[in-house]
Amino acid sequence: MTAREIAWNILAAVNEHGELSHLAMAESLAGSGLSEKDRAFATRLVHGTLERMQTIDVILQRQSGRPVTKIKPAIRNLLRMSVYQLLYLERVPASAVCNEAVTLAKKRGMAGLAGFVNGVLRGIAREIEACGGQNGYPERAAEGLSEDARLCFLYSMPEWIVKLWRRDFPKADPETMMKAFLAPGYVNVRLNKSRASMAELTEALTRDGAEPMPGVLANCLRLAGNGNPADSAAYRNGWFSIQDTGAVLAGNLLPLRPGMTVLDLCAAPGGKTVHAADELAALAAESGADTKYRVESRDAGEGKIASILEQADRVGLVGVTATAADATKYDPAWEAKADIVIADVPCSGLGVIGRKPDIKTKTTAEDVESLAGLQRQIVAQAVRYVRPGGYLSYSTCTVARAENEAVAEYIASLGMTPVPLAGKLPDEIREASERMGGTDGLGIQLFPEPERWEGFYIAGFRKPEA
Repeated sequence: MTAREIAWNILAAVNEHGELSHLAMAESLAGSGLSEKDRAFATRLVHGTLERMQTIDVILQRQSGRPVTKIKPAIRNLLRMSVYQLLYLERVPASAVCNEAVTLAKKRGMAGLAGFVNGVLRGIAREIEACGGQNGYPERAAEGLSEDARLCFLYSMPEWIVKLWRRDFPKADPETMMKAFLAPGYVNVRLNKSRASMAELTEALTRDGAEPMPGVLANCLRLAGNGNPADSAAYRNGWFSIQDTGAVLAGNLLPLRPGMTVLDLCAAPGGKTVHAADELAALAAESGADTKYRVESRDAGEGKIASILEQADRVGLVGVTATAADATKYDPAWEAKADIVIADVPCSGLGVIGRKPDIKTKTTAEDVESLAGLQRQIVAQAVRYVRPGGYLSYSTCTVARAENEAVAEYIASLGMTPVPLAGKLPDEIREASERMGGTDGLGIQLFPEPERWEGFYIAGFRKPEA
């Protein structure tokens, strides 16, 4: 099969059968036999189509004269993928896009709809050309829309999300956040201090052609260039972990000391566990004392636990244990036992839409409220595991008050004392968060910034001494 045909299959799996895009892509591409170049093209078609699908559907409805939901599913996804190419891929001729779509329709036994496919796509191609090309078309097509509708069209965002942000964060700029989601991606990696120095890591990555640049955080690098960082010798040797800036910041803010016991709830895929354990291992090495630390990592499902332990083993962290457990269920064995509890809870993911674009079509406003209830169940147990004088870290990768500030207020109502975090932030992050109202409550709300960081929330609490 060609790259376009495989991308078409993946889009059907995601849009019609509810599969997660990254899992569907991994499964389909693994045995595809495509070259590296064609794999990259298929990946871009899928990610780009999902990323821009709201915009594409509006255009398809205008051109076809019918609701997109009334178009045969297979043809709907073929058209979406093709319109993405017409609108956003500069090096693919419009004629090639139209011809390939017609060929694929016929190949799948839908010759009777090939004329419809051809007519819709060529009509859109003519409109783009009449507007002076891809750069001029979107703004022209958005003329006459309200401000929110214009933003939703241009940045392909469901209107309920924009309304939620305007309500929850009146100082914030939704357009900046939406631009961040569509900005070029990058890979953020965190140094594992117990394994290497930043100089050693930078040199090793440079040798591998990864083009490392300083990250926003002092213990991070941003990687440009081709290739998968996880294929490098430095990764295999445990010198770094791949982790988003917000998640690293949450780990950096933990008040770790040698020999601590840390309980990480909802821990998969293991980034927070490895970060805390690596810091504790490095602290033990610096002190020269034989201080034994413990990081107990928990998540639901044996498969997730195996993945966490694999990451800990890669970094050589002997103090990590892991157990499959439901974070909403109380475990009396951990009552008041942990110096630090990490609760990076399941959330709507509205801060990481850039790398998970199917969130825009799979998540609803009702999901936000439902997840807030789940988060409260988890933190109600998490508070019980913190020893007197210990610390609770609450975090999410979303931008929604119900899941963030409101849950932090609930944690405080359980007798926990909020710990101010704004003064501990790097200046660049603190100033950006302050400007958009992200430091006005109990925790720190990071808003997505183009090519800088994703949306993330962090709050810290102390349990009063007995």
